[in-house]
Amino acid sequence: MKFTVRTLTLHRDIVIQEQAGKDGTIRLYEFRSLVKPKDLEPPPENHLADGKPASAVPAGLYLFTQGELEADMPSAAAEECFREAAEAVWLEALWREISLKNERILVRILSEDSKKLFQIFREI
Repeated sequence: MKFTVRTLTLHRDIVIQEQAGKDGTIRLYEFRSLVKPKDLEPPPENHLADGKPASAVPAGLYLFTQGELEADMPSAAAEECFREAAEAVWLEALWREISLKNERILVRILSEDSKKLFQIFREI
C-alpha cells in the first residue's frame, strides 16, 4: 500500500463520543514507535508497538496519512496496514529532516462515504 504523507494542522481535538460522531470517528488508538533516532534500518515491527485505546487526538501539528480498510478485515491485518502507514510517516520525517515530537502514534478509525478509513498522526 502506498501512502501520501502530508503536514496537518489540527485546530481542535478529535474525541471519541458515546455515539458515532458527526466527523465519522469510530475508534481511536495510541501506539508507540520503538524506532531509535539514529536507527536507519529498524525492524518493521518497531514502527508500531503497545497499542491501546485512546480518547482523543489533541490539536497540534502532525505528519499525517490515511488509508482504506476492508469492511471485515481481521484486526491483525488492520494493524499491519497501520504499521505500514506509520513506517511511511517515519520515512517522510527522515526525508524532510523533520523531528518527530515524541514516540506516540495516534490512529483514528472512521467511516466516510460508506468506506472504513484509518488515519495515522505523528506530532511534529
